Amino acid sequence: MKVVDNETWVMNQFSSCDLKHKTRTKRLQSVASNMLACPEKSLPGQNTQWKDLKAAYRLFDRPDVTHAAICRPHWEKTRATRPGRYLMISDTTDIDHYSHQATTGLGMLGDGKGRGMQLHNCLAYDCHNQKIVGQAGAMLFYRSRAPKKESRTQRLKRTREGCYWGEVVDQVGPPPEGSQWIHVFDRGGDNFESFCHLAQSGCDWVVRAAQLHRNVLDHEGDTKKLSEVVDNAQLLGSYEINVRSRPGVAARTAKINVSVATVSFVPPAHKSSYVKQCGVNEIPMRVVVVQEVDAPKGVTPIRWVLLTSLPVETFEDAWQVIEDYEHRWLIEEYHKVIKSGCSIEQHALRTADRLEPLIALISVIGIRLFELKLLGRNERETKASGRVPSSWMKCLTILRPNLKAHELTVYEFFREIGKLGGFLGRKSDGEPGWQTIWSGYQKMQSLLVAMKLLGQIETKIRG
Repeated sequence: MKVVDNETWVMNQFSSCDLKHKTRTKRLQSVASNMLACPEKSLPGQNTQWKDLKAAYRLFDRPDVTHAAICRPHWEKTRATRPGRYLMISDTTDIDHYSHQATTGLGMLGDGKGRGMQLHNCLAYDCHNQKIVGQAGAMLFYRSRAPKKESRTQRLKRTREGCYWGEVVDQVGPPPEGSQWIHVFDRGGDNFESFCHLAQSGCDWVVRAAQLHRNVLDHEGDTKKLSEVVDNAQLLGSYEINVRSRPGVAARTAKINVSVATVSFVPPAHKSSYVKQCGVNEIPMRVVVVQEVDAPKGVTPIRWVLLTSLPVETFEDAWQVIEDYEHRWLIEEYHKVIKSGCSIEQHALRTADRLEPLIALISVIGIRLFELKLLGRNERETKASGRVPSSWMKCLTILRPNLKAHELTVYEFFREIGKLGGFLGRKSDGEPGWQTIWSGYQKMQSLLVAMKLLGQIETKIRG
């Protein structure tokens, strides 16, 4: 994979946005470039001239500049996957704007005292190349208080938070020919409505179960509680993991049993309007149980119950399901990127409608920051020369004069960038995180800007 510079990246991501006017699309690219140069700053910090800041405010105030309009080209590029195996990892995060009391149109967060919105993202991950492809879909929504004395029937008639998992599945759509897409959900996505969307999407899934008390059909067609099926699942094998210590719990070596069962989910007694209309009456799937045995006294044993459409006949099949679910940390890390790296909760605009396109822009910029962490991990032998921009190689040579930059692999190049940001690179240090890589990248960017200005000055003097 060839790495492009920021200018080319911004052009690739935003030049085809349909904002109903060419000047708006150009302005969006300008705002994106300024944001990418210093993503942690506010809009005034990114657009230091008043005319640029005023133009940014006007851009986000236009009715045609929406969250979907800004993200759609990026989503479409992400979904155009090459043949292969991909994880579609989803989760919801709160965007807290409690400190911005003047902003109108926000929903409630937490116990109702918080103010903000919720962002449900779906990230595409290339299993073979072990890299983030991009954001495949997303949805913003606002939580409101449930009506007092609301019945279950009334609740099912309105849009609920659990609905968005399935709606984003529909937004992402079916995979292109030759691609296998596997949706990965945490317990928040465990509801029959979500499984209906998944079953009709043409995709596979791995979902962590939250509702073990539900009724299911076992492999013989008998109605049982899912918890009973889990307790009687067939053992496939065992393995051991080292569990790190945490407050009040000592480090330990945990023995994990892996079991499997086959079930079918059936509609609940109380159905939403969507479940009534979709026509899905039964959804077969496998249950992979990951259970710690002989846990020390006083320690909550490790336990995952994973629901999947993937075939599970052997321990190796079950291990693949477990490995797929373990990649869920990627979206949690991505949410940290847009919050701490892009300061998404610090931006203040007058209305929630204006915030939505700004959050869209930040979401795409966050992909650029996050992908730097994973770039080069699988290219330990590929030479960086020809894969990374030549200007980046020049900068690293200037910043590290004793380094033979032309001999570096892609993997070594990004480790050196991480060192510019404070990564020590000792044997026990592991791999640099996105924050240290980004910090080093920013130092390199400052030098790039200086080199560009110097080149412009030299051109003027010669002219």
